[in-house]
Amino acid sequence: MKKRIAVVFGGNSVEHEISILSMIQVSHAIDRARYDVIHIYITKKGEFWVGPRFDSLETFRKPGFKHYPVAPYKRDGRLRLKGIKPFLPAKYRKPIDVVVPVAHGNNVEDGSLAGFFNVLGVPYAGSPVLPAALLQNKYYTKLLLSEIGLPVVPYFYFSLKDYKRDVFTVLEKSSELGYPLIVKPVSLGSSIGIKIAEDRDELIKALNYVVKYDDDIIVEKKLVGYRELNQAVLKTDGEHRLSEIEEVKSGNAFLTFDDKYLPVDSSREIPANLSPSLVGAVAAASERIATAFRTQGVIRIDYLYDTAEEVLYVNEINTIPGSLAFYLFEEKTPFPDLINKMINQAVKDKYDKDLKVTSFPSNVLFTKSGLKK
Repeated sequence: MKKRIAVVFGGNSVEHEISILSMIQVSHAIDRARYDVIHIYITKKGEFWVGPRFDSLETFRKPGFKHYPVAPYKRDGRLRLKGIKPFLPAKYRKPIDVVVPVAHGNNVEDGSLAGFFNVLGVPYAGSPVLPAALLQNKYYTKLLLSEIGLPVVPYFYFSLKDYKRDVFTVLEKSSELGYPLIVKPVSLGSSIGIKIAEDRDELIKALNYVVKYDDDIIVEKKLVGYRELNQAVLKTDGEHRLSEIEEVKSGNAFLTFDDKYLPVDSSREIPANLSPSLVGAVAAASERIATAFRTQGVIRIDYLYDTAEEVLYVNEINTIPGSLAFYLFEEKTPFPDLINKMINQAVKDKYDKDLKVTSFPSNVLFTKSGLKK
């Protein structure tokens, strides 16, 4: 019997539209001879919808399209969908075996989805709550990377509250890093909200811009001569499988949203033309990160290699990367096989988890001594 797979996408995130593109790629790659697929769309208002032709880009280009609002729930140990309105076609009411998350950014990729489906007890083909939450936050990511001995670009972190309370200290601490600087919202991805500051005046403008996106800000020393390298890691058969390393080349000061998703002049070299020692350094760092953070599913790690200092910095870690980073694996692992491995690992992880003790017999509810006044 075929497993029923729910591809979950969208969400209240600035990367909402990118999630739709990733979902379409994933949906077209899933082996339909092996799996039945249902698409669960999370709107920008946080509503759950199902409907026809959700695997078509044309559906989401329309201002209004046919859909059924639903609520996920658990019955007889399995995930199901209940129609919010009286009628929900039978094909949407069948039990769901595995969730494949294809949602990017805050409020979804940050552990929110992982926690939601963990409560419902369904196998989840992505990183669990803790690594997803930590790695969505650039500040905590930097702290923990430094803790395990991996270099990060020099930075200064502050909150919007800090900025309003003492703007001059924030400006001074940021300037001490040395211009040019790059200003980033802590919890966003896809290069959204990022600004470059060449001097103090541009720094002020950048900060006023970035606080529109987040209450927590990172200011980094911008590297002048560097190479941007990416590698993905897949959790499969209880082990980590490393992808090819790519080098992304762009004429912009940093890899912009357009570079990543629109047809512009940036290019990707896969595999990157690197020295054996640099290939080894990237691979060792990727393995160390996946092990230390206990990531699952597919993650993509973005590196910056300082060509002058010959230092490899970890820049960012994505727990649900765009397109699930399939293009980094496809030479050795075709996209349908990649998805299949993610699904199988999710089922195994859920089985292992269910073997753990999650309840403790007690008579505390039947004794008055359990109450304290």
